[in-house]
Amino acid sequence: MNAGAGNPSAQSLVDQARQEITQIVREVAAASHEPRKRAEYFRFLADRVLRAMAGHGVVIWTRPLQGDSTAKDYVVEHRLGRVTDSALVDEAELVHQCLLAEVATDGIPVVVPPTPGADQIDVPANPMPYPAAIVPIRIDPSTSLPEGLIEVFLDEGGTAASQRGALRFLAQMSDLAGEFLRMRRLKKLGQLLDATDRVDAAVERLHRMTSTAMIQAAWVDAAAELLRLPRVALCRVDTTQPRIVAVSHVDRIDQHSEAAKAIRSATESSLQPQHGLWFADCQEVASPSGSDETESAPTESVPTRSTSEPSWVVAAHPDSHWRLVGFTSDEAEHLSEEVYWGTLNRLLVGGASAWTAARRIESVPGGRWFSRLLVEPDSASTDAVQSASVSYRTRRSRANRSRVRKTATWFAAMVVIAILVCLPMPSLVPVTGVIRPVELDTYHAASDAVVDSLHVNHGQMVRRGDLLATLTSSDLQEQETSLLGRQAVLLRQQEQVNQTLMSRPSAQSNSESIHDGREVEEEIESIRRQLEIIRESKDRLVLRALRDGRVDAWRLQERLANRPLRRGDDVLSVIAEDSAWVVDARVPQTRLQTVDKALQSETLTADVGTAWSSEMDLVATAERFGPIVPDPTDGTPSVVMRLSLDRPPTLGDQPLAEMPARVTLHCGHTPVGWFLVQDVVHWCQVQWGGYF
Repeated sequence: MNAGAGNPSAQSLVDQARQEITQIVREVAAASHEPRKRAEYFRFLADRVLRAMAGHGVVIWTRPLQGDSTAKDYVVEHRLGRVTDSALVDEAELVHQCLLAEVATDGIPVVVPPTPGADQIDVPANPMPYPAAIVPIRIDPSTSLPEGLIEVFLDEGGTAASQRGALRFLAQMSDLAGEFLRMRRLKKLGQLLDATDRVDAAVERLHRMTSTAMIQAAWVDAAAELLRLPRVALCRVDTTQPRIVAVSHVDRIDQHSEAAKAIRSATESSLQPQHGLWFADCQEVASPSGSDETESAPTESVPTRSTSEPSWVVAAHPDSHWRLVGFTSDEAEHLSEEVYWGTLNRLLVGGASAWTAARRIESVPGGRWFSRLLVEPDSASTDAVQSASVSYRTRRSRANRSRVRKTATWFAAMVVIAILVCLPMPSLVPVTGVIRPVELDTYHAASDAVVDSLHVNHGQMVRRGDLLATLTSSDLQEQETSLLGRQAVLLRQQEQVNQTLMSRPSAQSNSESIHDGREVEEEIESIRRQLEIIRESKDRLVLRALRDGRVDAWRLQERLANRPLRRGDDVLSVIAEDSAWVVDARVPQTRLQTVDKALQSETLTADVGTAWSSEMDLVATAERFGPIVPDPTDGTPSVVMRLSLDRPPTLGDQPLAEMPARVTLHCGHTPVGWFLVQDVVHWCQVQWGGYF
């Protein structure tokens, strides 16, 4: 149809609508890349969507940033139009929320037909009288739930084709909104990373300082700069009254001024746990004037106030006696929430730890002076930390002074080390050994026997000839009994031979009787000698003390009573009363050369103590070296050295034969350096000595 001049054709209207929609898309795309506020952008987006789609209303839903939020936690970010969710009441609102959760879970753009009167809260439906087009807004496709939803209430007379076109347009707007949120999040993460780097650098500079006064001044200055607060005060509250120790950009503090009183009053406010620290935001009635400590400063996320009513911000870390007090007003620039709380938390923790470390250094005598020798030029003063306009000549001069200090420090350290290495120190060789008496009588079993009776106890003093133990031998008893029986038979035969010689005068018979008599006499003599030997053996089974002394036989009754012994087995020992005592010390081969040199120069002395006593109360004199034996503790070879004690050891009234001992050999003096490296030198000689 040909249209008149005043009536445009349908094609021209379609083209005009397409151009308007294209223009709207361009405007939204441009706005998505502009640094706008979140609320302003969504207001602009809702207006353009409503104009382009000619709907009855637009609602933009968003999900909280918490990671544990669910599909039912979507809240209204912005609404526009005459038909929105505001008209929903009671069950209809719950049904509509169930619909949003279903669309968010599926993540697919849909057009939901109207179902007025729907009241089943667990069945997703559109209780509005108009179709609803719902499209999710995603920032990260890998997330299970979208960050937001765009809901548009369409005209009820639309066709399926028009609804598909509306969904395509709305999906395009959703992509642009996701791009805006993505760029906003990236920008926020970049700001957070930059703020983290800056606060880490500030905390690092604080830790490189060695004076608590410098740390306090730099602490408040860094807090004022990083938190964008014109004035920050640092208070200590571990005493009865809060004490102001530093104020940013202030050299002198008047503790009696009205501003100081206001700061101390602010530190006494009730703090609440918030974002990992204790925080309070209290508004004052009036602002103290004429003082450098009370200028106003901004904080993050504070309510709108008049500039004549500044706010005091107090922050502290848990279990900390420090309070950071800042001042805020509405004229200053605000930080984002993540940047603000993260920076404040790091400043509180880092400043407190730096102050504690510096305090420990100051408590050590001369610690501050030694730490300043190694301090970097940029941490030598608070001016160097905060000022960026230091001249090149000043920085170079400070760098030169730092190098000179470091060189002098290293030179002094090397001289001190050289002196310490060359200083003589006592050469002590601790070893182990055994204390034993020189005169020790050990009594053995003369033959196979059984202990019949014991006449002494362990530790008992005995005299020469005293009875110690009685042993009995069943073999000797049997032999003696057999020999006595044979002797009686032979004696009877001898009597018969004598009678025969006297009754028979014949010469032949007399010669035979004389021959038989001689054989019997010889056998009787042999039996007599055997009986004497048996009696001597039985006498040796009766043990008597050979000299005066003390019995050394621990658990004598338990070990020996009625016990069969083999010939040569030990029965007991007696330590001579006037015996000398010696120590057999085991000297490791790594210390043998040192001990031998001291022995040759007659400077070797030794202190001896028992293994169970901490006192070295015995003095010993070296005599000679003995054989090489393995050490009983670790098996390493050691050389036995005989030492004579100046007096016998005592342990009450008990004997001390074979007693473990600790021995300290005094081998003169040796340099400290050689004392530290002699084990390394010996190891090298053992490992590589055969190759050179």
